Amino acid sequence: MTVLSVLFEALRGKRHTKLPPREISLAGALTAGLYEVSQAMSTPAGDVQRSLDLIVSASASILRVERAVLMLKTPGQEYLVPRSIAGTPRGRQFDKYRQEVHDNVFSQILESGEGMIVSEARLGPERKLLRLMRRLDVRGFLVAPIKGSSGVVGVLAAATPLDGRQLSDVDLKLLSVMANFAAVALENAHLVSRLDRKAKKIEAILEISRALNEEQHPSVLFQLIVDRATELMGATSGSVILVDRESGVLRIEAEKGLGEGVKEAMRLPVGRGITGWVAQEGKPVLVPDVRADPRYVEANPKVRSEMAVPIKWGNEVVGVLNLDHYEEAAFAEEDLELLDAFGNAAAVALKNAHILGEEGQKR
Repeated sequence: MTVLSVLFEALRGKRHTKLPPREISLAGALTAGLYEVSQAMSTPAGDVQRSLDLIVSASASILRVERAVLMLKTPGQEYLVPRSIAGTPRGRQFDKYRQEVHDNVFSQILESGEGMIVSEARLGPERKLLRLMRRLDVRGFLVAPIKGSSGVVGVLAAATPLDGRQLSDVDLKLLSVMANFAAVALENAHLVSRLDRKAKKIEAILEISRALNEEQHPSVLFQLIVDRATELMGATSGSVILVDRESGVLRIEAEKGLGEGVKEAMRLPVGRGITGWVAQEGKPVLVPDVRADPRYVEANPKVRSEMAVPIKWGNEVVGVLNLDHYEEAAFAEEDLELLDAFGNAAAVALKNAHILGEEGQKR
């Protein structure tokens, strides 16, 4: 009698003969695992880490393995990053062979989107994976892809059956179900996070617009723009740059996080650098990796991603609002859209405060 049939008959209220201790143990493990899954799926979307921890713990319980781990893609990281671990950790062994595991197992799953079983009974002539399995000190392992809307976003792995059995396709199917639960939890958390972030950003834009309209002093106003924009987008650094109409040079009026001396030293002509391109073209730009963009002029060697939007009045570009981040691909298209809206609000506020006119007279 299988574990599933035991549970099915129990739900129907049937009595059956006394079960062997092993089947009782299996039923207990499956029941505990299903309970953890139900807890994970009922956890608020904002607490995604708890959901993932429960799913990984349930995977270890249901599959009766020594350990399970969930790993996700992370911007700026070459390898998958562990997000949740259940069971006996073997971090040192895994770190030692991280490259080999990635090349021989995880990269294949990320590319194919198909799960994998690695065990002595299945390897056949594939001795490389057998050697890897022994180095990791595991007696077989399973890996299932975690698929999001954009493709495979991570993996769920389980290793070393506690009862010494050979892992089977049924085990892989069970792990794949758990990986699907993890994907749902991640997607729900992502949607909630996006809605929450967007609401907060729009609210902040309106708040800043009101504050800008009330503030008359140029230096205070410029600093307020860059401070709130940097906070709004979670940027590492940012700057408000105005175009000197006579010289055609970009001048940083306010900054946050650029470092000492950058504000005074950075003088780029319109058309040079990413901000110079935005000032010349009057279009917003999103650069996921500045090292790969020939327009980039380095002001801080730690910067990896950048976005910039024009501050326009009518068809004239009067400045640029620029944000940087130390991580690659730190900004998304929706961030750029919101920053563009912020740049428009800043231009209106600047005009209302007569700063554009005053700056024009100074020049």
